[in-house]
Amino acid sequence: MASKISPARAKKLFLKNQLKPLEAFVNTQKPWKSECLKCGKTVSPRYSKVRARGHQCAYCAGSKVDPKDAIKLIKSKGFNPRVPYPGGNKKWAVVCTTCKKELDIVYTSVKLGFGCKYCTGKEVHPDDANDSIERRGYEPLTPYPGASTLWKVRCRTCKREQQIKMHSLKSKNRCVYCVNRKLDLNDVYKRLEELEFQPLEDFKNATTPWKIKCLKCKHVIYPTWDGMNRKNRNRGCGYCAQVRVDIKEVNKLLRQLKLKPLVKYPGGKTSWKCKCLKCGCIVYPKYSDLNQGQGGCSNCADYGLNYTDKGYIYLITHPLLNAHKIGIANSYKSRDLDDRMYRHEKQGWKLYKIKNFSRLRRAYDVEQRVIKWLRVEVGLPIHLNDFQIPQGGHTETVNASEIDLVTIWAKVEELSKVRL
Repeated sequence: MASKISPARAKKLFLKNQLKPLEAFVNTQKPWKSECLKCGKTVSPRYSKVRARGHQCAYCAGSKVDPKDAIKLIKSKGFNPRVPYPGGNKKWAVVCTTCKKELDIVYTSVKLGFGCKYCTGKEVHPDDANDSIERRGYEPLTPYPGASTLWKVRCRTCKREQQIKMHSLKSKNRCVYCVNRKLDLNDVYKRLEELEFQPLEDFKNATTPWKIKCLKCKHVIYPTWDGMNRKNRNRGCGYCAQVRVDIKEVNKLLRQLKLKPLVKYPGGKTSWKCKCLKCGCIVYPKYSDLNQGQGGCSNCADYGLNYTDKGYIYLITHPLLNAHKIGIANSYKSRDLDDRMYRHEKQGWKLYKIKNFSRLRRAYDVEQRVIKWLRVEVGLPIHLNDFQIPQGGHTETVNASEIDLVTIWAKVEELSKVRL
């Protein structure tokens, strides 16, 4: 039979293990109220456990927390409690002193170093999520579901309902439809109706050529959606816009005009070496000019210009019409100017300057480049109509208030020095 433990012996063991008894010893199995000499907390370990395991303090072991210590710790981590301490592993309602948001924390996690989930970016607060999504042009249709869950919203611009994820509060991504990152097939087919196109296959994506029939010219074309909607290039069918040609139609027109091509078709706006089957001359017409009704061979024309003969480029002005005009004409030994310049003078136009060329073709090329410069780079439109200039040439006029004669002629001299 085991000997009975005396109070003195029991107290000696407790003091050895840094525990100071606060009441009389009863027996080895009854909890004995004592003071922990390490942390100063009051604990009640059993004699048998202290003898078997040594120091027995739940606070020092971390299995028990003093509410005052818990509050002191979370305050040092930037939290203010909203309710009394619930326990080490239970949710505790607090307010973050940094972001001022209410949240639930777990004391043991804070003790391990975890901070505010909103300040550290681990989670997004619903109020912040709503503010961010509205800045991106959306209207929330449901409460914020979380960063990894699809959120139902409506674009304020196009009014489409969508489901998106709130990956980051810093994101500036706007509606995928408004920025053309995603297509609505209803919009696609509505656009085809506007362009008078008939799809011959299902739509694939914005960058894949799409087999389509133009209902105006009946040609089958292969545009991409991006090409049909690119800024400053909204031209629809290339055949209708005359930037593409059907080579069969080109050859048919040449046969009608009695022209024989001597080189491969170079393009609609490039001079094309041909032989006139009427007079046998080598000529250089442009298909774009032929398609607009020009004959192709100036030597066989009843009137017009001889591009193989001498010529000049001229610049004239009309004070009453407030217009400048550039043009070309042939040179003749019998008179300084041809009938074309004479007709302009009869209508009140005043000659500013002329520049002679050994071939009118060269003058024509310079004239076309000057006109392109005036229309594209300077941005001046055609100023007069055919009623105001009945002798012809209204497409070569500009507003005299927008540009002076000296500036235009300087461009003529500049381009005349460039070999084309």
